[in-house]
Amino acid sequence: MISLEKIENFNKKFDVVSLFVVCKGKILLLKRQVGKPFEGTWGPPAGKVDKGEDLEVATCRETFEEAGIKVSVDDITKHEKHYYVRHGEIDFMFHVYSVEFDSDPEITLSSAEHSGYAWYTPEESLKLDLVQDEEVPIVDFFMRDSE
Repeated sequence: MISLEKIENFNKKFDVVSLFVVCKGKILLLKRQVGKPFEGTWGPPAGKVDKGEDLEVATCRETFEEAGIKVSVDDITKHEKHYYVRHGEIDFMFHVYSVEFDSDPEITLSSAEHSGYAWYTPEESLKLDLVQDEEVPIVDFFMRDSE
């Protein structure tokens, strides 16, 4: 479950950050490695925030660790919405950022975490097997203003 409104009895265990890497109208999606949570599904670079770590710093770190893309805090833009998420018994906050490139950045995947990557339009991405609840921020970020 994902919501912009606080979920009843919400008990946050941690924060997760995610970065929409955008280039020429497409977003970078990574395919989760077999044996990892949500294996075989697609999503942008994302991960847990370390204790005491700044959200923006965590976003840059996770993007580099997962995709080999170096971005700085000054490069990224925070999405105006944050999400309350409940997966089973675990509650966490999900924070979305974006960065835009004029040309395709070089991708170096973490093979321990991902088995592939591709660039998709937001509309194309919604036809994929996405990480649980990922369609919500994709729609909010890329399509809400056009409705």
